[in-house]
Amino acid sequence: MLAALAPGSLKYKKDPMANRTPRTKEEEILIWAGVVTQLNRTRANQLLAGSEVPYPLFVLLRHFSHDIAREWSITSLTAAFETGQSGMTKKVQKLLALGLIDSRADDQDGRKKWFSINASGLRQLKAMNKRLLQDQKSHFKGWKPGEIDDLHASLYRLKCYLDDNRRSDQTPDVEGV
Repeated sequence: MLAALAPGSLKYKKDPMANRTPRTKEEEILIWAGVVTQLNRTRANQLLAGSEVPYPLFVLLRHFSHDIAREWSITSLTAAFETGQSGMTKKVQKLLALGLIDSRADDQDGRKKWFSINASGLRQLKAMNKRLLQDQKSHFKGWKPGEIDDLHASLYRLKCYLDDNRRSDQTPDVEGV
């Protein structure tokens, strides 16, 4: 089944692979993962339009829900999201203002705060996920369960590798560059 979906095999008016420089499969996988991310983000933004929690805050709220007992500092959130501290602080403050997360001062350092999702945040997240679920399921219409399982396992493996092998200097390790 997957061989029938190989690049160039789909019926397009114009072959999207024509006139491109050759790419490795690894390069295409990462490019396509980026394309999928962007297209999914656009769809989710449209579906969540008018919500008090826009997509970037939804992503952060969903992150808090992975382990509802865990508390996060701004520093740990910026490391997890590989983003700047000021932007993360603003997002966390918005979730606090909406009453979707709680904060508490650190026991040893009162300047440091710990944040966690609360019951209201979990309810909001459940409602937002319900809003997105039908669209997400449509992406996989016609897929066999084994195909979804294979893709899930492969993407999880790639995600774990990238998560476990973050670059501290954030510069590419490429010869000649």
